[in-house]
Amino acid sequence: MIVPSFSEAVVAINDLKEAKLIEDYAIGGAMAAVFWTEAITTFDLDVLVLLPSGESSLISLAPIYAWAEERQYPLRDEHIVIGGVPVQFLPAYSALAEEAVREAKTLDYNGLPVRVVRPEHLIGLALEGSAKTARRRERAAMLRETAEVDETVLQSIIERYTLSW
Repeated sequence: MIVPSFSEAVVAINDLKEAKLIEDYAIGGAMAAVFWTEAITTFDLDVLVLLPSGESSLISLAPIYAWAEERQYPLRDEHIVIGGVPVQFLPAYSALAEEAVREAKTLDYNGLPVRVVRPEHLIGLALEGSAKTARRRERAAMLRETAEVDETVLQSIIERYTLSW
């Protein structure tokens, strides 16, 4: 049995940035919440990415998948399995997601730098459009109650992106 290695995934993600295959990244979703509050069950590691600007407006993760193939990381559906961890790379899909990546906090994980979406942005992303399910609203409320949320920043995000509970 392979024991998943979050550290190995973090090293690989940082390598992607160093290789300039991504401009920047931030851990999002349930794994990001773990850095700010109690653990939440999750299947995978969501990584929001800003891709390098190119001449085409077409978004392609092909360079990331080629990088994974070179390193013999297995693919499982839309995930790249790194150190036993299914990692899903998600191009920043909205202005709020782009802001979440740009304003992510660099934290320490076992001596490794890892960029993590701040709790205020995690809440905003959970309240955004089609993502706004009952479960995500519950997680957002829990995050708001248990994490050190800057209410001024959160209110600004809610107002600027026209979000609601």
